Amino acid sequence: MSNDEEKQELVSSREDRKAAAWTWPVILVSVFFIGWLVNVIPTGALEPDEAEVSGAELGSAADLALLQIQSQAIIASASMDADSATHAIQTLREQTSGTRARAAVLLLEDFIDIPDSKPIARLRELKKSKGAPSWLEEVEISLNTGVTDQQRIVLRRELGWFAELAAGPDRTEPVKAREIRQQSTGVILLVMLCLFGAAGVILVGGVFLIKLARKRRLTATTMKLEPETFPRGVMLEVFALYLCMIALGELGSIFFHGGISMIGYVLSIGVPLGWPLFRGHKWKPFLHSLGWHRGDGVWKEIGCGILGYSGVLAIASIGIALTWILTMSVGMFSGGGAETAAKPAGPEPHPILGWMFSGDWIARILCLLLAAVLAPLLEEALFRGALHRYLRGQFGFFASALITSVIFAALHPQGWMAIPALGAIGIGFSLLREWRDSLIAPMVAHSINNGALIVAVWVAL
Repeated sequence: MSNDEEKQELVSSREDRKAAAWTWPVILVSVFFIGWLVNVIPTGALEPDEAEVSGAELGSAADLALLQIQSQAIIASASMDADSATHAIQTLREQTSGTRARAAVLLLEDFIDIPDSKPIARLRELKKSKGAPSWLEEVEISLNTGVTDQQRIVLRRELGWFAELAAGPDRTEPVKAREIRQQSTGVILLVMLCLFGAAGVILVGGVFLIKLARKRRLTATTMKLEPETFPRGVMLEVFALYLCMIALGELGSIFFHGGISMIGYVLSIGVPLGWPLFRGHKWKPFLHSLGWHRGDGVWKEIGCGILGYSGVLAIASIGIALTWILTMSVGMFSGGGAETAAKPAGPEPHPILGWMFSGDWIARILCLLLAAVLAPLLEEALFRGALHRYLRGQFGFFASALITSVIFAALHPQGWMAIPALGAIGIGFSLLREWRDSLIAPMVAHSINNGALIVAVWVAL
């Protein structure tokens, strides 16, 4: 590059230090729309024979997926301690909302044979509700005389795994009863293994964070943001366009066609990455400033991502504890119970649980690729790459990480009560970006986090 070109690039960088005036309004509106409105406005069509019943009243596949894991834990405990299983069923009954989930709990009670549970009486009350679906007849048949193979197919279409709990003809035990009990015991062992493994990783992560702090790497970091290296205003514009494309896609899916949201997601990749070129900048310095570089070497950065994930999990444990405290507090001050059909306090299950619950093995592989490959690549590039990089030109690390992570958490579909947990994970990823500069380490940590969760859910389901 000649001296004239260098001077021109430097002048351009200084002129573009500030982002365009439309960026923050677009970001705030998009966060509000994606993070809240999309989770409130139902986008799916109502079932043809259940026009009176909304998707929320029926319950989602994600709710059933989470309920299945809870039910397997109860089935495994029932063989060891019937009283604790009875108490767990009562708690589950009080915390369950939606027609599908309530019907599933009735089949669970019947399978375990909880004394004095009176599932038939409660089912008849459920059938009296407005727009009660026709397949509740099959549930009642199961509780009275047992279902045929054809009737079980109807239940399987609506309740998935829970259809296997329905009694057979003449109230015989379900064909898969032994398999279900064995699988449920395996789920308990898997949960215990995950908890012990997480505790060990958190311990390692705590030691890692202490050593990192002692070396003062947070203040003497490898990432020293210099506005002149690349116009940081363009970075914020890139992030704003990313959110804008997603929001427009979701808006189109609500008012026109569901497939438009997929177009929005495709544009959310292409438009932001092409924006620097449209603004007259070169790709190489843009990608380097974004964090798309080898760092100290690909394998070393991957190793740092693996080690760094222990630190991410240690930080995440604090956020998870805060989410739990928030959930307990909201639950204490919110009224209602099983009679009110109010959804219990707590984070929403991620829709990907529903895709795992309803889909075949091909769908589950696609879920794994989406969560463990595409999401880390895209989200780290835009959040820890573009947004964090822009904010570090104005604020210190903690303020930048906090703003980035709150936006990151608010855009996830688990609801506002999950923001402390998801935000803490985001802060951990920002720390890895700060520590390594290259995005390889946070991408690896993000991939491990999502991939481990998907694999655990796959095994449990």
